[in-house]
Formats: sequence, C-alpha cells, structure tokens
Amino acid sequence: MCAERLSQYMHGEVPYALMHVLIQDMRPGQRITQCFLAKQKTQRATRSGDAYLEILLADKSGTIPARAWAEATQRFASQFDEGDFVFVEGRTETYRNTLQIIVESIRRLEEHEKETGKISGFDPGILVPASARDPDEMWSELTDLISSISSEPLRELTTLLIAENEEAFRTFPAAVQYHHAYLGGLLEHTLEVAGGVHHYAKTTSALDQGMATAGGILHDIGKVRELERPIAPRYSFEGQLLGHLLLGRDMVREAASKITWDNPHIPELLEHIIISHHGELEFGAAIVPKTAEAIAVYYFDNLSARLNMVEMHIAQDSEQGDFTDWHGLLKRKFFKGMGTGD
Repeated sequence: MCAERLSQYMHGEVPYALMHVLIQDMRPGQRITQCFLAKQKTQRATRSGDAYLEILLADKSGTIPARAWAEATQRFASQFDEGDFVFVEGRTETYRNTLQIIVESIRRLEEHEKETGKISGFDPGILVPASARDPDEMWSELTDLISSISSEPLRELTTLLIAENEEAFRTFPAAVQYHHAYLGGLLEHTLEVAGGVHHYAKTTSALDQGMATAGGILHDIGKVRELERPIAPRYSFEGQLLGHLLLGRDMVREAASKITWDNPHIPELLEHIIISHHGELEFGAAIVPKTAEAIAVYYFDNLSARLNMVEMHIAQDSEQGDFTDWHGLLKRKFFKGMGTGD
C-alpha cells in the first residue's frame, strides 16, 4: 500500500531516514537501532517476580518477538502503546531456535524525535506489512465475482454488505496473527476462498455456484466487527464475546431483512455457510457443515489459511539448509524450495 493511502490509518506523518534492516534479513548478533510498528505489548513477571515486557515488532517483511527486561521495562513500559511506531535500540539473539530482539530502549517515535530531532524522508510503508497484491486490482476481482451470482436477491445481499463495509474490507487483515495478518489480508484471503469455490463449482453439479460464491465472499465478513483498526489490530469488545462467525451471521440476517426473498431458505443457507466454515466444533465452528457449499467453503478457507502460513513461515525462516524451523501451529518443518514439476 502506498504511503499516501497508508497515512490515513496512522497517527501522523512519520519521518525516517535511517538504514532499515528488514526483519526477514535479520541475523543473530546484530545491533538494532531503528523503527518498528509495535503490534503487541504484554507485561509479565519472571519466576522471581521481576517485571518484563513481551513485545511483537513488525515491518513490512514480517514480525519478530522482543523482550525488555527489568530495567528497560521500568524505564520504557509507559512510553509506547500497541499500534505505535517505535524507535528501538537493542540486539538480536536466538532463543529456542527463534530470533528475537533484546530491547535496551524503546519509545514512541514522537518521543524519540523530541530528544534527537526530526528524522526526514521516511516511507511509512516500510513498517506496515501489507498484501503484495494491488488493492484496486483485488477489489475489481471481488466485484466481478459478485456480479457472477445469478440469484438477484443473493447478489443484492452480497453487494449491500460489501459496499457498507468497503473501507474495512479493503484494509483489514484476515487475522491478528496466524494467516494473512497484514493490511489487505482480509480481501486477499476472501478472493482466494471465493475464487477457488467459484471456479471449482464450474466443474461439478454438486455445488450451486451462486450460493458457493456468495458464501466464499461473506464467510469472514464478521471480521470487520470482530477486529478494531487495520494497523496493529486487536479484538473488539463484541469480537471477544461473540467472534466473527456469529457476528457475520448477524450481519447477513440484518441485510437479508431488507430484501424480498422468493425462497426464505436462501439467507438461512448462507448463514449456515458462515457459522460452519471452521469445519469442526473443536475448531470454533458453531455447527458442522451440512451442505455441499458449506463443505466447499470450509476446505477452501482452510487451504488458503494454511498455504499463507507456510508461505510466511518460509519467508521469515532463518534456518540453514533445505527445511525451515518447526512450525508450532502446523507441527512440522517445511521444504523451502519449489516443486520440481517444470
């Protein structure tokens, strides 16, 4: 995302002329004196009772965990918040096969500038991870998918929900942490799911293409209410209590009440796709998928999320050799090369 558009979501213009080492290029033993986005900040205590900070820092290439121990915590814990651009001094080291930064000082960029003077020439896009895809191009693809829905009331409902939430849908991440966790990630993930279901539906009579496409487009619509702010996202109050499946169901139900339906089961079938798209109760689904379209959306959603996690893990991996470090969530290492089927 370009700096001009990104600036709409920031606290203000951020000048920055220092040499920036991307997180993906960092190695153990490096001296760090540069800016990051502080995505998460948690104060904890050691077994002996000393306070320390767990911080998740980010730039456009990914994220890196950081720790500020007792003395640094006492001095700097109150000098920045989640969502701030921060100036960090410290060093990199490896802990349990994971690269991290040991923070010696960290403060909100504005506070750093008060002491050291303005830094000029910063492109804010350096610090904020964003989809590699052009947002306008993705939006055009999404509107094309919507226009392909043959059922007029179903197309009207999908158009209404996407139009009402366009700004959030274009900019929000698909998740806080695990997959597509960057600006534009929700739109990118939605296209992967909806596009996959749409094209697969052309190859089989088992799926209603319009319902499958609408379900793919709207399966994560509840995330525009579940999350707050596109940069350094966090869960909203209703997001914590209800989650995006139920919030999305409610959004579909509200929109459907404004439309005349020849078949009253159509919005209920769409609601079912949304509340079942996690596939299993143990993974957060409100009910298991009971229609062909719901099953298809579940599998394409899972495929999109997992492949993105693999891609991000490989991109951020610092292990030597052909395979990555262990992926805690997917519970395996991954081959870092490409397939050989030229």
